[in-house]
Amino acid sequence: MNRLWDRASMAEVKILNFNLSVSSMEYVPDGETLLITYGRTIALYHTSSLELIKSFEAPAPINSASLHPEKDCIVAGGDDFKLYKYDYTTGEELESYKGHFGPVHCVRFSPDGELYASGSEDGTLRLWQTAVGKTYGLWKCVLPDELISENSDVIYNVSSEVKA
Repeated sequence: MNRLWDRASMAEVKILNFNLSVSSMEYVPDGETLLITYGRTIALYHTSSLELIKSFEAPAPINSASLHPEKDCIVAGGDDFKLYKYDYTTGEELESYKGHFGPVHCVRFSPDGELYASGSEDGTLRLWQTAVGKTYGLWKCVLPDELISENSDVIYNVSSEVKA
């Protein structure tokens, strides 16, 4: 059960009931949106009225989600070790990928929306670029085939020897 309180009067204004435990909440910096995840649901509510704006269903239980600062997309992570990216307007799944070796417990966009971070039970924190191929600081995200073509003149030979 989630409750909305009026700060001035300390009166309870509204109660939200969910059939499952809430796994995360993100107060979006626009001041108008609250993102809540529970079960497989990613839901967006108006902060002032707690009226539902829209919701999406994921293929697995979601532990955390984050809305892009310009409301382009939503990223989410959960129990199946995957990250999901959804179009904010249509709710269409844009991409999904496995980036961790354990459940994803936290996902958040950077303030400029260029990056997002994911944290997992596997003990890792990963940074992801929102737009593939865009240069960001010292980073340039490339696809695996581009990486091979950019380094085609370099041959890596890695071997290990075990001595008894």
